[in-house]
Amino acid sequence: MVRNLAPHSLRELLSPDDLVNISSKRILLIIPEVATTHHLRDLLLEQSWEVDQRSVMEAFPLADCGSYEVVAIEPGLDGEAEILSILEHCPEYNSALVLPILREPTPQGVINLIRMGVVDVLITPFSDHEFIETVNRVAGHKNLYLENLAYSDELEKANRDLRESLDILRMDQLAGRQVQKSLLPSSPLQHGDYLVSHRIIPSLYLSGDFVGYNVVLDRFLIFYLADVSGHGASSAFVTILLRFILKRILRRHTYNNDLKALSRAPEGFMEHVNRQMMATGLDKHLTMFAGSIDLETNMLRYSVAAQMPMPVFLVGHDARFLPGRGKPIGLFEEAKWEVEEIALPETFSLHMVSDGLLETLPGKTFDDKEAFLQRMSAEFGDDHELLCEKLGINNIREASDDVSILSVTRGKQ
Repeated sequence: MVRNLAPHSLRELLSPDDLVNISSKRILLIIPEVATTHHLRDLLLEQSWEVDQRSVMEAFPLADCGSYEVVAIEPGLDGEAEILSILEHCPEYNSALVLPILREPTPQGVINLIRMGVVDVLITPFSDHEFIETVNRVAGHKNLYLENLAYSDELEKANRDLRESLDILRMDQLAGRQVQKSLLPSSPLQHGDYLVSHRIIPSLYLSGDFVGYNVVLDRFLIFYLADVSGHGASSAFVTILLRFILKRILRRHTYNNDLKALSRAPEGFMEHVNRQMMATGLDKHLTMFAGSIDLETNMLRYSVAAQMPMPVFLVGHDARFLPGRGKPIGLFEEAKWEVEEIALPETFSLHMVSDGLLETLPGKTFDDKEAFLQRMSAEFGDDHELLCEKLGINNIREASDDVSILSVTRGKQ
């Protein structure tokens, strides 16, 4: 039995800040004592609750318990066991709406109720204020549970949509990677006693590093290594643009059989790429090393656009960095690039790498890393594949930046 229920109005017990205004709230009272039921109903009506009353025989099973914010139940002789039996037949989320009113509870019985999902219990005797506070607390927990459930459904849908979007993006990136790979030259390229090979390890699906090489008119070996700022799709687009520019230039000179222009390559190439980059407005810049070897005279001509580190030139076991400097492409409208020229020996190797490789090499400083690159090139630079192994390129699985190497070799040292 519920005892010590105060006869005065709840509004006399609560301050204005404590009053809870709940409109269109429904509660079901299942309490054996009629007088207690009427008193609690009057308290609830003062708080704008819609109150239903049922006897124990009328109430069970609680097929419509989900239509109530709270179901306040005072069990019979079986106490907590009777409540547990009721909860077993309630939908999972409705366990939170049951408010047991207990006369002589046992600690284990209360623990069992909490484990079944009950938010709170009332233990007689209790005041009007305690009763309303507890009812509102149980209703708040149930509403919060349902809101979280709805939010969870929305979150799951958002996660599902995100996964689908990521799958589409991954498929697009894979397709883009296949396109980019198809634009790369076949490696290795053998022409007479010259051998050209490359390796590119992208940090993402798409790479901002790119290489190009080709033999034109059976006389000129044209090649370059470019490193576009950033990495990913936007940088990869620039590499495709770069290949298109070079292919268009070479096609024009080949069609016109323009030996004079090709003998001056890469003169004007950097400037032409720079103008194209500035015109696109892509807010991208790139570093580049571009070279041309006249296979008849064995003269190497090259230009440098802020390429770091500089290519390693190996003759015998003497490995040195090529001289040269120049501004990056895509930042300065009127920039010019000088063309360097050196005579090539019967046997040599030329290794160009992107700065992404330096991040993977041992050493604390830039000089340490360059020294390691120079040392490995001196020992293993006459074999592109062996050099890739010694530099650790073959073991790179996840790179923070794109890694690339382009090797031009003549003869066997």
